[in-house]
Amino acid sequence: MLQPRHVVGVRERTGGGLQTRASATNLLPSHSHILPLSKRSQGLRPALCYAFTLPPPVLAFLLASLLALVPQDTTETPDILAAPTISRGDTTTSVVIRPRLAPSAIYSQSRGFGIAGGIAVENLVTEGTEAALDLRLSQRYQGLALSAFTADRYSAPVYAFASVEGSTTTRRRFFGIGPYTDDENKLFLNYTSLDAEARVGMYPLGHTGLFLQPGARFLMDHLRELEEDQGISLDTLRLADPASLRAVESDDVLNNRRYGVSLGLEVASDLRDWRAYPRRGTFVSVEGRRFYALDGSGLKYNRLAISTLGYLPIRGRTALIGRTNFVLTRSDDNDPIPFYYLPVLDTRLLTAYSADRFVGRDVFAVGGGLRVPLADFIGVYGIDALFMGYLGNVYDDVFEQFEVGVRFDDGAIERGARVPLRPALGIGLGIVNLDKERVVLGVLLGISPSGVSVASLRIAYDLRDARPLFR
Repeated sequence: MLQPRHVVGVRERTGGGLQTRASATNLLPSHSHILPLSKRSQGLRPALCYAFTLPPPVLAFLLASLLALVPQDTTETPDILAAPTISRGDTTTSVVIRPRLAPSAIYSQSRGFGIAGGIAVENLVTEGTEAALDLRLSQRYQGLALSAFTADRYSAPVYAFASVEGSTTTRRRFFGIGPYTDDENKLFLNYTSLDAEARVGMYPLGHTGLFLQPGARFLMDHLRELEEDQGISLDTLRLADPASLRAVESDDVLNNRRYGVSLGLEVASDLRDWRAYPRRGTFVSVEGRRFYALDGSGLKYNRLAISTLGYLPIRGRTALIGRTNFVLTRSDDNDPIPFYYLPVLDTRLLTAYSADRFVGRDVFAVGGGLRVPLADFIGVYGIDALFMGYLGNVYDDVFEQFEVGVRFDDGAIERGARVPLRPALGIGLGIVNLDKERVVLGVLLGISPSGVSVASLRIAYDLRDARPLFR
């Protein structure tokens, strides 16, 4: 429940920076905009701030999870082009053009050397609209994505979203399906995919305490051929993991274009005090989806995904942060599901493991850590450190295979045995704009039994993002 707590010198975050709450009360948006529930509940009590408290078992569960520092869509990028102005009656709205850069595309072990970038245009049609175009060109991978929002998805009572994304690669790595795969048994896939999505988001109660988002996705996939990794033959894989090899060699998948539609409803509650840089509160989402194949295969399956994210303030910018993700996938009549429809436990949820390393019907991942400030510079920028721990794995059936334990060996788990969790650690640094209270630049070093990786600093994923966490 929400409990008031008296504080001294409370500062309220507004679009123009930090102001005292007494002055901020006159700057509240009109009823045509959505405020976080934590702020609406404060009403006009300038001397109070509210702490969101949870029962100890729930809090322990959240804090056994991992650290989130920056949502992807909150990264600040300076405008490099002059912003033309659109006049609408008594108000003026500037069209904002922002570059979108992806330094990580310069080199990838699987994709080779390349470049990636894009452009986002805000307020082009009306205030809050956003359209983005992203392009990636690498030696062994090419991708294009186009997306558009009809209004600000964080403040408008209702908005619509549409996107189209396509990619093709000759080097997608395939380690197998399920928890018993071995990272030494690897194939390279010549593979193309196309996704199109439309969804509508709404806040039926007028605040972020309840968010609903129905939507539909069209998925098309084409696996053209398999390539053996150096030193690994198909005969070796056929002996070591016959089920996984059948999953890509079967006539239903190899050289066969598969497509269908996925219908879903997402429900969420966002009680974070400040989305860009939270200190307290929770974000909980539940997603249910139903897939219907349109390619004559008759495949139908259901998916349930539950995620939680929690913040507990310690002092100043210091905070404990926890995260959990749980995914179940079941097909009608236990029909086999092609690997490209299954959820992937990748570096977004379990850092420092190879991309596409873990694929399975079910996913369970938790993480927890600490965000702590290291230094401030002239009162404008600060440097924060993150120390994180991750545990997770994939399963054919999590209820039958899950085991409470941690496996530090990177090798394959004995087939038929119970499946413990895989560990990983993360150490990150972020540069924070203290006035706007958001991270402008960050890097995350991941460490696991599989090796070391470098990635962008993000573990907070939101169902309002342009790209979903799972297909």
